[in-house]
Amino acid sequence: MSNFGQFYQQGGVFMHLVTLLSLAAAGMLAARAVRLRTLANRVLSAKPVGAAGDLGLVTALTVAALLCGVLGATFGLMETAGALQTIDGAMRPDALLRALPIAASPFAWALMLAVPLVLGRGVVVAVETRLRNLGTTAA
Repeated sequence: MSNFGQFYQQGGVFMHLVTLLSLAAAGMLAARAVRLRTLANRVLSAKPVGAAGDLGLVTALTVAALLCGVLGATFGLMETAGALQTIDGAMRPDALLRALPIAASPFAWALMLAVPLVLGRGVVVAVETRLRNLGTTAA
């Protein structure tokens, strides 16, 4: 794979599913991170902080993106096995070595997008928990 466009194209439709799910999760996480500023201002002014929100949908979208990547890689491996049946036996090892990275592209893309989402969710939850604890001890 010489560039990102080729990598993305080789993953097929599953790359789009992974990207859309990850963008939705990232948007929700960003909105939640922006709301942390309001929470911090409430804590500093000794106002009630309100109920904690749930990031379950961010988690669900991230897991769904990972599962779409796994599904895409599975279909890629099935296509690889079918294509290898049409190739002469002597050429199969070389063809397999070329096809396996292509088949794994959707899963690799899902992992690349899920790691920052999981870390971001962890940071947002940790900061929010810390702020809420400060708000309860200040009150």
